[in-house]
Amino acid sequence: MIDNDIRVSTKNPLSDNTLNKQKIKTEPITPFDVIDPTKVTKPNKQDPSNHTSQNWLNYNPDSVFEKFLKSLGNSPILSDNLKKLLLNNQFINHNIKNDPVLNTLFETFIKNIEMDDKEILNFLKLQQNTYTKFNGDFFNSLRNLYKLNSNNEDFKIILRNFLRSYDCFVSINDTYKSINSTLKNIHENIPDILKEPFKELLDKMVTENYTKSNDLNLNLLKNEILPFIGRYVSKMNDFGPVRDYVSVLVHNLIRLETASKDTFSTDLDNLFDYIKFNLQIEDKELNNLKLSLINSYETSSNTKNNSIDSLIDIIRTGIKDSNNVVNKGVMEDMADSLLFNQSVHIPLMHLFMPLNYNGMFMFSELWISKDYEDYTENKKSNYEKKETFNVFITFEIQNVGYFETTLLLKDNNLSLEILIPNKFVNHIDKIRNDISEIIQNKNISISDINVSECIKRRRFNEVFDNLAERKNGVNVVI
Repeated sequence: MIDNDIRVSTKNPLSDNTLNKQKIKTEPITPFDVIDPTKVTKPNKQDPSNHTSQNWLNYNPDSVFEKFLKSLGNSPILSDNLKKLLLNNQFINHNIKNDPVLNTLFETFIKNIEMDDKEILNFLKLQQNTYTKFNGDFFNSLRNLYKLNSNNEDFKIILRNFLRSYDCFVSINDTYKSINSTLKNIHENIPDILKEPFKELLDKMVTENYTKSNDLNLNLLKNEILPFIGRYVSKMNDFGPVRDYVSVLVHNLIRLETASKDTFSTDLDNLFDYIKFNLQIEDKELNNLKLSLINSYETSSNTKNNSIDSLIDIIRTGIKDSNNVVNKGVMEDMADSLLFNQSVHIPLMHLFMPLNYNGMFMFSELWISKDYEDYTENKKSNYEKKETFNVFITFEIQNVGYFETTLLLKDNNLSLEILIPNKFVNHIDKIRNDISEIIQNKNISISDINVSECIKRRRFNEVFDNLAERKNGVNVVI
C-alpha cells in the first residue's frame, strides 16, 4: 500500500517561545564601498528595453523622438531631388521628357517658377504667411492681447479652446479626405463577405458640403460605421492593418466633433465675451477684431500659388501614375522630405524656392529659428524678452556652384557666415566688402562677417543645436 501522507519535519521545531521572541537583525555596515584592485568589476549596463527606470534621461528605443533623431540622417534631402528636376540635364532628358505622364507637367512647372525680384519676395512671404493657419491681422491682435495678459490663466484656457476649434473648423475638408482614405483602406482589408454591407454604410455618407452635412456624417460614423468595424475586430481578433486604421479614424472623429458649428460658435462667443468684459476692450475695437477674423479666414481660403501647385501636381502624379521607376522614386523622396521638414519635432520654419531667374535655374532652402532671450538693462527695469533670429540658407545656382549662409540677427546686430564655391576663393575680400556695403545701406550694423570656402555641405540639424529641446515637447508655435 502506497503511503500518500507527506510530512515535513524541521530541525528547529517551532514553539511558543520562539514565535513570540523578537529577532534582531544585524547587518554589516561598511563605511566605504572599497573596490579590490586585483579584480575587474563589470560596469552596470542598463537594459534599453526596461522602461521602468526612474531616470527619464535614459535612452528609450521606442520613443517617437528617438526615432525622429535617427531618421534625421536617413531622411531624403529635398534639395538633392529637386536639383535633379532643375539642374541635371541627363536626368531630365532620359527620364522626365521620356515620361508621357510627367513631360507636360514638367513644362508647366518650369514656366511657373519664372520669377523676378518682386515675385521671389512674394513667393517667400506666401510660404511664411501660410506656414500655419493662425496668420493675419486677427491672430496678430490675439498675440498682442496674450503678451499683455500672459499671466491670465483664464484667458489662456479660452484662447486655447478657440484655437483648437478654429483649427478643426477650417480643416474640415482635409479631415474628411483623411477619413475617406482610411475607410477605403479598411474596405480593402476586411474579408470579402463583409465588403458589401460595409460599402452600403459608406454610401450613406453625404459627400457634398461637409460643413453643412457634418452632423449627419458624424452620427453615421459614430453609431453605424465605427460599431460595425468594432464588432469585426473583436470577433475576428484582427490586430493587423484594420486596427491601425481604426486608430486614425477615431482621431479624425474627435476632430470632426470639435469642428462642429455649435462648438466653434460657442468657443468664438466665449472668446469675444471674455475680451470685452474682462480685458475691457471697447466696442469699436472689438468690431474691428471680428471683421479681421472674417478677412483672415477669406484670405487663407483663397490663397493659391501656381509655382507650389505645379510642384505638388508633378509629385502627386509621378507617385500615382508614372511607370518610370526612377521618376517614381524621386517623387516619393520629395514627398517624404517635404513631410519630414514639417515635423512637429523640428522647431524651425522651413521655406524652399525652386527658381528660374532670367533663364538660370537655382534651388534654395531656408531654415529659420526664432528664440527669445531674457533681457533687463538693470535690476530696476522691467522684465522683457528680445527676439533672436538664426537663419540657415543654402542655394545652388546652375553653372555657378553651391553656397551656404548662416545668419544671426540680435538687437539689429548681424553676424554672418558665408561659404562659397572653390572657384570664388580668390575673390573673398571683394565678396566680404560688397556684402558689408549692402547690409550697411539697410541700416543694419554688422558685428561679424566671415567668408570662406565651402568644404562640406551641411544639413540643418548640423547647424541648429536646439533640436534636442523637443525631447519633451512638439512644435505648437502659433
